[in-house]
Amino acid sequence: MKKVILGLLLLGTLHVNAQQQKDLNAGAAQRTPVEVKFLGFANPVSDDVELVPNYMPLISKNESENQEALEKIKEQKMELKKKFQDEIGWKIPAEKKTRANFEPVLEIGYNALNTSGTPSDNTIAVNNNNQIVAVVNSSLRYYNASTGAGLQSVFGLASFFASPQNGSLLTNNLCDPKVIFDPQVEKFIMFAQTCDGSSSTSQLLLAFSKTSDPTQGWYFYQLSGNQAAAVGTNGWFDYPKIGVSGHDVFVTGNIFDDNYSYVESVIFQIDKTKCFAGSTLNLAGGDALIYSGISSSPFTMVPMSNGQTGTYGNNMYLVATQESWSGQTNLLTYTIDNIVQNNPNISLQSIPIPDAGSPANAIQKGTSMELNTGDNRGMDGFYLNGRIHYVFHSDVGNGYSGVNYSRLKLNGSTWSLENNQTIKATGKDFTFPSIASMGWNGNDQSAIIHFNYASSNDYPGMKAVFINENAVASAPIEIKTGTGYVDINTGGSDTRWGDYSGIGRVLNAAKPTAWCFGMFGNTSHVWTNRFAKITTTAWPTGVNETTSIEPEVVVYPNPVVEDIFYMNLNLPKAGSLQVNLLDMNGKMLKQVYRSNASAGKGVFSFNQGAMANGTYVVQVLLNNTEIQHEKITINK
Repeated sequence: MKKVILGLLLLGTLHVNAQQQKDLNAGAAQRTPVEVKFLGFANPVSDDVELVPNYMPLISKNESENQEALEKIKEQKMELKKKFQDEIGWKIPAEKKTRANFEPVLEIGYNALNTSGTPSDNTIAVNNNNQIVAVVNSSLRYYNASTGAGLQSVFGLASFFASPQNGSLLTNNLCDPKVIFDPQVEKFIMFAQTCDGSSSTSQLLLAFSKTSDPTQGWYFYQLSGNQAAAVGTNGWFDYPKIGVSGHDVFVTGNIFDDNYSYVESVIFQIDKTKCFAGSTLNLAGGDALIYSGISSSPFTMVPMSNGQTGTYGNNMYLVATQESWSGQTNLLTYTIDNIVQNNPNISLQSIPIPDAGSPANAIQKGTSMELNTGDNRGMDGFYLNGRIHYVFHSDVGNGYSGVNYSRLKLNGSTWSLENNQTIKATGKDFTFPSIASMGWNGNDQSAIIHFNYASSNDYPGMKAVFINENAVASAPIEIKTGTGYVDINTGGSDTRWGDYSGIGRVLNAAKPTAWCFGMFGNTSHVWTNRFAKITTTAWPTGVNETTSIEPEVVVYPNPVVEDIFYMNLNLPKAGSLQVNLLDMNGKMLKQVYRSNASAGKGVFSFNQGAMANGTYVVQVLLNNTEIQHEKITINK
């Protein structure tokens, strides 16, 4: 997206070798080797960008696949929305409160980083040592997650990426940052791009932290956003998504020509192991590739990193929302099957979901200025133990926007739709969701979704909703209530509301924990950025309430005063029975039993032996799905 943001930015250049031949053996796309330039190591110096005068841009672009058609549809849907508002007298009913017993818990929140653009494009990641990296379009900062205090002063985004001093900055305009914490190597990856909306200045910028501590410096890399050798025309890169496999980092984005016409979406696959080591990437060795000409012409592909620790191998799953403009919505799922140097192939499967078209713009309290909701492109997602969790926002009726959540299940090599639902409220707009795993372990498919909201009764604010193991949603909770409407006029009747929000799971927390990062309207009628800590009280996320298996599990004696305790089981079907012993934080202590079991009643016995006095959890799984857990107390 094109944005004008204040800053004195110096960056380097990246190059594509236009002489490389395209590899047409990639299956559902063509591969072209791409040059990625290593700029060197640097530990950027804070430039206190928040202390300098601030300029609020009045030019902002976020192009869609068919911008003209989208604008016409949004105008029609706004008429429906205003008619509905007139019918209900502009009085929005209160949100329905349900299943409060497993709502997420807001623990604390902090305002962060100055507003130097619209939208902020909030992105956040947290390491295993309570350090947060929070980034917006203009700047970034490291924070102490325990106190909310800044670990260093604020960095200007461009000065941060220019710090190696051996690149060539083609423009002073940077935007669309993304940051993730790679759980396999326990280090950060940060991305930003130039944003002139011109093929002559389009650059992609990557930084890899030297250690898990971001204050210890970064390795910097660059590549060109103008991939004419692969795409076949001069173009500029827009709207990035980023993810990691065991071996590679994947960056996706949309290519537009210099007339702002959409060309296609592309995928970059880059050897992350060399980047984390600060090594030069080899063009001839195929250390980086671009996929173009991708089958079914996806728009905005979201890479699915593993939702918890580790990876799911050297392959990568990606998902895109496909809107046909005729009422049918499909999810396009792509699989890249190998590391970048080993001739990876890409395959496609299309999965229909209920109609999920783009919504009208949003109405906000106190002004006629609309909030631009954009389109229904993919926003965020993750993979966990055979499931993909994928979110975007879409029309949920009368032009209003809701969060569209899909859970896909992998059966062999085929994906199926396990669940699709919308998070919505009458008369309100829910938009720009981000999602993270909220499960206690790798078998628990619970998730947390953070999103923006607004209505004729609400200033723009932030909410979150919890999705349990069985895909049942909690009532939304308030993350931050807006204190004023936003009126950053870009020359029309609407102002930018977002490109995306951010969320990151804390991988080593004692209970499921995530930090979200978004923005709310303030009394000056501009945006304030805010990050917040969310946890859950449920263990393990409400499985007992909604499970369809309904087993009978009885533990006795409890408390355990002898060496042996027993469990009566009544299994509804045959399968692989597993019994685990966990501590009260959900950490696996030991697997005490695993074998095939018949349906019906049985008795399990366990000699607790040298276990220390205390309280534990016995977890019972059938065919790798938890069916019950029981607390036991050892009191010898």
